Amino acid sequence: MMMDDSRGKRFFLLAIGVVLAIIIVFTIIGENGLVDVIRLSKERERIVLKKKALEEENRELVRKIELLKRDNRYIEEVARRELGMIGKDEMLYIIEE
Repeated sequence: MMMDDSRGKRFFLLAIGVVLAIIIVFTIIGENGLVDVIRLSKERERIVLKKKALEEENRELVRKIELLKRDNRYIEEVARRELGMIGKDEMLYIIEE
């Protein structure tokens, strides 16, 4: 009788161990498990950094728009730099070798 009771306890503990192992495996690798949580956390961090960079870029563009609306010197600078324009009383010399 004592043997059967001990075997029953072992079987019960083994069954509980197997169930716990299955639960742990699904918690780690299952859908919405630990692996997904880590992946999503890294993706969120990447998105937050990208958002900050875009916000900074937007602020810079707003600043440039305001300068283009109000600052003639800035407009002239942009025209020279980006469009290759010259001033009204200026001459452009092209020297070929």
